[in-house]
Amino acid sequence: MTEIVAASNLSPASQQAEKTLAIRLFGVTDIPAAMRKMNWNVAADLMQYWFDGKPWSTIDDAMTNEVKGHTALALEPYFNSAIVKMSWLVGFERVNEVLNILRVAWRNGPAQEQIRKKILPQFNARTPGVYPLRFNGDARSVEIFGYCNSRSVNFGLTDEINELRAALADFNIRVFPEGEVVVTEDNVRLLVSRIGFYVEDAYDFNDAPNSFFSQPLGFWNFDGIAGPIAANASNVALGQAQSAIARNSFISAASDRMYQEIDEARYFYIKNSHFVAYRRKTRKGGDFQVFSDVLYEDVPLVVMKL
Repeated sequence: MTEIVAASNLSPASQQAEKTLAIRLFGVTDIPAAMRKMNWNVAADLMQYWFDGKPWSTIDDAMTNEVKGHTALALEPYFNSAIVKMSWLVGFERVNEVLNILRVAWRNGPAQEQIRKKILPQFNARTPGVYPLRFNGDARSVEIFGYCNSRSVNFGLTDEINELRAALADFNIRVFPEGEVVVTEDNVRLLVSRIGFYVEDAYDFNDAPNSFFSQPLGFWNFDGIAGPIAANASNVALGQAQSAIARNSFISAASDRMYQEIDEARYFYIKNSHFVAYRRKTRKGGDFQVFSDVLYEDVPLVVMKL
């Protein structure tokens, strides 16, 4: 993967003067624009945020294992809460399937235990009264305090190629309660009036340590992404077209332009390692933690004794 302009020999060797034609090779920084051509604007914004960022102050310039493993929070400027919206996410059936699971699982046994662990230490020593439990739509504040349940959304290598996969790949959907905490002399109760959902993800291009293969990210060109079969067939056809032009003894400006257009239409196989190499070379590109906004839903009043 390169970001330079290459020279491509076009004219047959039989011609006295050899022509060269500047061909702009596709590079990883061209992917956001290709995504926008496909109307994948959320995926493009996330990737551009990565390109606009700076490497982490770690040995390999990557986010820490704790943040990548979803056990720690990234600090500014290595998180973003503005790009991904739940209104966009619910347009994907895979997301709705998980939301339906969490609509039930938010108050199952493990979830209630999580609620106790998070709320009791902060409220059981307070004077009797009623205290609001509100996060005002800030998913990162929920992450700091503690959600009650979570499920992952995962993609396999053979799953459909869509914007959700391009934007987030594997990610987490969290659920949490809001309402009022009632503290008395005898106990602490949580009165839940609504629940909230949000997405958390680690946006990075770092392969697992000692991995023999870099994670594939698809076949891309300036116009977008294609599956491996379609991309390979296209590249073969383009190569044959170029060969036909090169065999023509009477090369014209029009055929020069056609040769260039064909070369720039080729698909390139993109992997995580291309982004890592770009960051190493340019000292640009920052991994970051992603939070969506919050999708709230009212629920019938639930009283939980903690």
